[in-house]
Amino acid sequence: MSNEVISFDYVLTDKTGKVIDASVKGKPLIFISGTGQIIPGLESILSQMQTLEKKTVTVSAKDAYGVRDERLIYKVERSKLPAKEIKVGDMFEVGQGDHFSPVTITAINENEVVLDANHPLAGEDLTFEVVIVDKRPATAEELAHGHIHGGAGCRHADGDEQEQHGCGGEGGCSH
Repeated sequence: MSNEVISFDYVLTDKTGKVIDASVKGKPLIFISGTGQIIPGLESILSQMQTLEKKTVTVSAKDAYGVRDERLIYKVERSKLPAKEIKVGDMFEVGQGDHFSPVTITAINENEVVLDANHPLAGEDLTFEVVIVDKRPATAEELAHGHIHGGAGCRHADGDEQEQHGCGGEGGCSH
């Protein structure tokens, strides 16, 4: 499969129909297919769609953020946390060296805190309303740098603009 630059608008809802996230009007999400920049279940659907095609699709938990793993829920002594003021729902990163993982506080008692290292959407089937804004082959330079070039500059899959990353507007990139 050749790598494509795919631009799409979306609205993401949970099983109750509550909107979890959506693209900003006029600013579609842009990614390079085949590089793991978005959840695999959605990428496989978008890769098969044509420009301007609209679809509502449900991506199963296993093809989204995975199933919940109870082994990623653990207790730690409250005194081991860096912050003294904490509450259920607070998120922070734990780890060592270059490997850090986000965790969410799910319970607190006098001496212990329960941390959940599952993605907040793990175990959830996700429904997307999507429309393909544009598709084109990715350039060798985009593949080498892992982000999009073109137009007034480049836009990374995380939505960051070129000025924050030093990319040149005429296809140049300082990465």
